[in-house]
Amino acid sequence: MPDIDSTVVSGVEARGYRRGTLSTDSWDQYVIPVEDKIVSYRGRTSTFVTPGRAAVAQKVFAIHNATASTILVAVNRLRVDLLSTALKAATVLPPLIRIHRFTALPTNGTALSKIGIDTALTSNAAATVWGDSSADNAGAGTVSAITLTVTTLAPPLAQRYAPRFITLAGYEPMDSVNFFEGEPDVTLRALEGLCVFLDMATLTTGNPATDKWVVSADWTEYTRP
Repeated sequence: MPDIDSTVVSGVEARGYRRGTLSTDSWDQYVIPVEDKIVSYRGRTSTFVTPGRAAVAQKVFAIHNATASTILVAVNRLRVDLLSTALKAATVLPPLIRIHRFTALPTNGTALSKIGIDTALTSNAAATVWGDSSADNAGAGTVSAITLTVTTLAPPLAQRYAPRFITLAGYEPMDSVNFFEGEPDVTLRALEGLCVFLDMATLTTGNPATDKWVVSADWTEYTRP
């Protein structure tokens, strides 16, 4: 039966359960776990369809926590998906999908909408999300007038090669990558961000405009109690 521990400090109530029926039996305190954070917003966003820029390197998505921000941002998932519409030679390396931390505020690109998982919550203006495409354009994608620019910090937090569309029979079945899912969240403090960086393609044909990229992200904004 629920009981009150007779050994607690006067004026402090601690509830729990006795292991037996006697007052001398051992007593186990009932503990209610609590988070060490006060959540103000749980957000999600997705980029527009983003064509490859046929370049050696391309940033396709970024999330940033502004200078002097009063919140912390926990990025708990990044999902990168690729659709290839043209074949590539087996000798042409695809880009590495790298997740980099950065500090300076992104420039250019397109500001993305922040979608609340709970519509009763409001995102802090310090948290911003960016993409390298300005419109879906019927699934073809339209790159932003000026390339999304992010100054990254090395080394990357995570990386994986993009799949290659070699032949219909030889296409690698993995066409999407999840980062940080099931792993500890990545904390972004003031003036910190994460970006999805397509890097190290050996030729411009490794990331042609016929490749279509989409990125989605989930994050939590919070303060410490």
